[in-house]
Amino acid sequence: MKTFQVIWLGRVIGVVGAKASAFALSLWVYQQTGSITQFSLSLFVSFVPGLLLSPVAGVLIDRHSRRTILAGADTAALAAGVALLAAQATGHLAVWQIYAVVSVQSACATFQWPALSAAVTDLVAPDQRSRAAAMTQTGLSVAQLLSPTLSTALMHIGGLAAVLVADTTTALVGLLTLAVTRIPSTVTRGPRARPGWRAELRVGRRLIGGDRRLTYLLRLTAVLFACQSAAPVILLPLIVAGIPIERQSLAVAAVSTAAGLGLAAASLAMAILPQPRVPLVWVRTATVVSAVAALVAGLVPGTAVLAAAAFVFSAGVPVVVSSSQSVWQEATEPGAQGRVFALRRMVVQAATMAGLPLAGLLMAYVGTPLVTHLAGPLRSVFPTGSGLLLCGVGVTLLTVSLPKPHPWPVPADEPNGIAA
Repeated sequence: MKTFQVIWLGRVIGVVGAKASAFALSLWVYQQTGSITQFSLSLFVSFVPGLLLSPVAGVLIDRHSRRTILAGADTAALAAGVALLAAQATGHLAVWQIYAVVSVQSACATFQWPALSAAVTDLVAPDQRSRAAAMTQTGLSVAQLLSPTLSTALMHIGGLAAVLVADTTTALVGLLTLAVTRIPSTVTRGPRARPGWRAELRVGRRLIGGDRRLTYLLRLTAVLFACQSAAPVILLPLIVAGIPIERQSLAVAAVSTAAGLGLAAASLAMAILPQPRVPLVWVRTATVVSAVAALVAGLVPGTAVLAAAAFVFSAGVPVVVSSSQSVWQEATEPGAQGRVFALRRMVVQAATMAGLPLAGLLMAYVGTPLVTHLAGPLRSVFPTGSGLLLCGVGVTLLTVSLPKPHPWPVPADEPNGIAA
């Protein structure tokens, strides 16, 4: 566990720097071009390379040392950051260079996170794996909370150059933590372990499809993250409704902060608490609680209620992620975890990316037109399409969480409360 904690600390430091840099670069693109399209494109290219490379990344992670994969990805990300810093320092920074570097960093993250998840099997005892997953979620939550503030402070102190220097420095720290640690490998490698790329690419899909628990978790997690991505678009009209324009930014900040605090608090709690004896029950319960929070927010709008609902909804995410991780690692043999975890990341990222535009389309073509046709009591319950769609989010999560994956319930006398 101590080795994992060292590597985890390096990951957290690196993610804080990377997210601060991404925030500053996206803002710089908008300031230079004045185009919301260019700004959106800078966000878009941070997803696409990861989606395309995930299957290949999974095969490579299973074929090679996880430490080697992590070190190689960190080195590539660091080199991209240094190149961007050099371009900025010489006055040759261009928008296309930012797109290129963001794409490289996205590709590197595609190798880093599945490799780290797979390395947990080699570094952490089975009864600590849920805690390790919670620590990872905590680190991501902290980075999400700190990066905008850090980026703004650095921009104020030294402009974009200060942010880029911080990014390269934090990436170097992450690389150094790998240099002082060792990741023992429990995967047997050799000619028999390599049947060919085409066959290996199918392994992740076959293993997930052949286990109803993993299929259930993948479907539930993808829907949960799509809903989380869509939430800001759906919530915004409800937050500002009936509030004077000079107080709207404060209300939006209050709800956003509550969501971040819920994410961080639940991540920290899962990192401290013992591993759940029956992880699937925790996953299902947390999803149901998040669904109820969405239903309440849709039915009872108001800044205080929306902030509380955002806190509860976001708190369910790390519970689902950390509780399900032990199931994924128990159900997947170490030699296939790279492919399985990379495929899982690809599906969840695709759902996350789809959530944002889908929310906009639903608002424009479903929610708003529907409420115009409501009459009587229903119109007073749903004065805007946002409330109706939030209730739809709640119903969707309930629908996805209620089916019971086999085997269920897990016998209490089985190791870690997870069925073999």
